[in-house]
Amino acid sequence: MTTKKSFSDIYDALQDAMRRNNRVSIKYNKLESTMTTRTIDPKRFVVLPERQRTKYGRIGVNAFCHLRQDYRIFAVYRIEELTNNQ
Repeated sequence: MTTKKSFSDIYDALQDAMRRNNRVSIKYNKLESTMTTRTIDPKRFVVLPERQRTKYGRIGVNAFCHLRQDYRIFAVYRIEELTNNQ
């Protein structure tokens, strides 16, 4: 298990997980400023709506969330930590 914390490392790890069809665990900073831990199967990157103003704020990942048992979109810049579940 490898833990990633920088934006570029998290982005690269998500891309690798998509390519290999791997599951990852993330610590995600929700809009309400609360941290949640999710296990996801990342599927593809998406462009988020214009309301995001940071350099990386427009990149999201569409993923199957095992907690919610449904597909969700996670803003990549809100992922504080990513751990590979290989």
